[in-house]
Amino acid sequence: GCYAGAVVMGGLLRRRIPLLARRLLTLAPALVLLAIGVDPTWTLVISQVVLSFGIPFALVPLVSLTARKAVMGTYANGRATTVFAWLVAVAVIVLNVALVYLTVAG
Repeated sequence: GCYAGAVVMGGLLRRRIPLLARRLLTLAPALVLLAIGVDPTWTLVISQVVLSFGIPFALVPLVSLTARKAVMGTYANGRATTVFAWLVAVAVIVLNVALVYLTVAG
């Protein structure tokens, strides 16, 4: 996680921040949680649930844009592929909602 955070921070900010500083900054939240005694396994589960919030925001535009000939030209998905992609996207989103519910409900 520390390495991924450092890479993302370096690419999004478009400013040169020393690698060690980026890694320490991305490692700090995890160290703080461990220092105050939060269960590491539960913290990992919660972090993955929070990350899963982004799945619909990636899937819906992906399926929508790849079906448009104006965007994809001759590489646009056909009707069958688009219908299947929407079914898969809806299934993933429903499972994601269930994951969040089950995690919050305990």
